[in-house]
Amino acid sequence: MNKLNNSDKYHQLKKEVTSRKSQLISENNEELRLAAVSILIENDNKDYPIYMIKRADEGVHALEWAFPGGKYEQEDADLLDTAKRETHEEIGISNDFISFWGPLDPVYTLGTGWKIFPFIGVVKSDIKTVKNEEEIQEITKIPLFKLLESKNNRYVSFTTNNGRIDSKSYVYENKLIWGASARIISQINSFI
Repeated sequence: MNKLNNSDKYHQLKKEVTSRKSQLISENNEELRLAAVSILIENDNKDYPIYMIKRADEGVHALEWAFPGGKYEQEDADLLDTAKRETHEEIGISNDFISFWGPLDPVYTLGTGWKIFPFIGVVKSDIKTVKNEEEIQEITKIPLFKLLESKNNRYVSFTTNNGRIDSKSYVYENKLIWGASARIISQINSFI
C-alpha cells in the first residue's frame, strides 16, 4: 500500500514528468490522426484536482470524459502548441496561466485512429474557466489522488468488428473515465 501523502505524490509526479524528454514531433504516418491534450493540476489545492471535460453530444467520442485538447493543425508549431490552443478553445484557460511540466507517452484510441500526446501542466485554483458550449457539455475537477485509489479502478468491455475489447477505466462519483483518458491516468499512476 502506498503510504505517501498527496503532497509527496504530487512532488514525485512532478519529478518524474519534468525529467522526461519531450516528444513534440511525430513520425509522418497518414494512418493516424494526431491530437494533444492538457492534464491540468491545481498545484495550490491539497486535493490536487485535475480538469476534465465531458464532450458535447455529437461525434465519435460524444459524452465521454476526457482531458481538454484536440486535433493537431498545420499552423500549430508542435503538439504542445496544439494542447495549449485546444485547451484555450475548449475551457478558456489562457496559456499565460498554465505552467507545463512536460509530456507523457502518447496513447492511441481504440478503433478511431487517433494518436494522442498528453502534456501535464499546473494552474492555480482561482483560475476561471469558460466552457465552449459547442464542444463541451461539462467541465469538472476530480481530485487526482482520490481517482487513483484502487477502489476507483474498473474495466469496461465492448465489442467491435474486430471482437471484444477490455479497457482499463476509472470511476469517480458518477463519472466513468475509460479509453485513452484512462490510459493517460494509468501512466500518471505508474509514476507514484
